[in-house]
Parts: sequence; C-alpha cells; structure tokens
Amino acid sequence: MVNVLIADDNIDFATNLMNYINEKNDKVRVCYIAKDGKETLEFLNNNKTDIDVVLLDLDMPIFNGTQVLENIENEKKYEESFIIISGKDNLIKKISSKDLIYSVMHKAIEMNDIIEKINKLIEYKEKIKSKKRIEEKIIKELLYLGYDISYRGTKYLISSIEYCVLNQNCHTENLEKNVYPEVARRYNTSIHNVKSNINRTNNSMYYTCNVEKLKKYFTFDIDTKPKIKTVINTIINKISK
Repeated sequence: MVNVLIADDNIDFATNLMNYINEKNDKVRVCYIAKDGKETLEFLNNNKTDIDVVLLDLDMPIFNGTQVLENIENEKKYEESFIIISGKDNLIKKISSKDLIYSVMHKAIEMNDIIEKINKLIEYKEKIKSKKRIEEKIIKELLYLGYDISYRGTKYLISSIEYCVLNQNCHTENLEKNVYPEVARRYNTSIHNVKSNINRTNNSMYYTCNVEKLKKYFTFDIDTKPKIKTVINTIINKISK
C-alpha cells in the first residue's frame, strides 16, 4: 500500500482530492490531511507511518510549504517524495529544496492529472527500490569473494554488473564497447580509467581470495584469475536464481 499525505489548508479541496485518490487506485491510500505547515512538519518528522508521497500546498498558515521543505529532518527518506500543488506562481519560484521535490503542478489542474502524476512517482520509486535491491545483492557477492568495496574499481564493477542486469540486451563479450562507456558516463570519467581500475580491483581480489573458494565460485578446475566478463556473468547468474 502506498501512503499519501495531503498538506493543504483548503479542506474542501483536500477532502475531494482524498476521496478521488482513494476511489481511483486501491493500492494508494490517503492516510492523513494536514491543514497547515506546522501540522505537516509534526506528522512527517514524528509519525511512524511511512509516507511515500506528499501532496504539498505552498500557501498554508503558520508555516508555508517552502518552510516545510526547509525543515524536513529526514531529507533522505523523503527524497523526491513531494508533489507541489499550488496556485501561487510567486511561491513556486521560491522553492529551494529541489532534492525533496518530484514535480510541481498548478492547483487548477484536473484531479485525474494528479492521479497520473502520483502513479508515475510510485513507478519511479519502485524502479529505485528495485535497483537498490540489485545493488545490495551484487555487493553481497563481491564481499564474499573479498573485493574491497571502498576501491574505486569495485564501485565501477558494481555499476557494470548492475547495468548488465538492468539491460537484458547488454553483451559482456566486449565490455569496452558495450558496458564501460555507460559506467564512464555515470562517473564522468574515461573508459580507460574504468577499465584500469576494475582490473586493479580484480587483481587485488585474486591475490587475497582463498583459492578453493575461488575455484568453487567460478567452477574452475585450477587456480585461475577470473576475467572481468566471467566475474560479471557469474554474479548475474547467481543473483538471478
């Protein structure tokens, strides 16, 4: 269930929006309506209910929407969770906490468009959660083999494996052509830098990992340093089971 908080001092608008949301999607539930900025902050900073989406009006009493955004205690938790719904263009221009905001909408917009925006935000967040789960699985495998997660090359290797998992058409036969350019773009570095750092971290793993563990993991008959594409393909197979 996706929990939504509506923060708006126009109770009629908020109630109508709540009813519309609850009717249109049985997986989305408006769990609270906050009538001012102070109440909004108290709910977000102290309530144990996990709020996935906040529909925030900027023009509210006590604290306005901008002040609410500036006083969120757990910003990481609410990153890209706010959909701003406001009729005040001058207030919209004053918004500063960009990391918290997913989208800005004018209050005159149709309610069906608000539902569509909520659904897109939920879909976006699910992709983020799925990506995080994949990354956690990859890290677990690399730690088992003895890769040092703090190394830059290991971070590049994690991104390489993650990219291959999320892109089914990805081919690992030519990493420099098909994988490393994407990693280099993500980290704003060169393909050569990605390749050399990954090779370095792989060498470090090989010389510290137990030989029998290495042979069993990669199904080798003899003590062999695994190629990078072998590491990537083997981990993809293991986390896909």
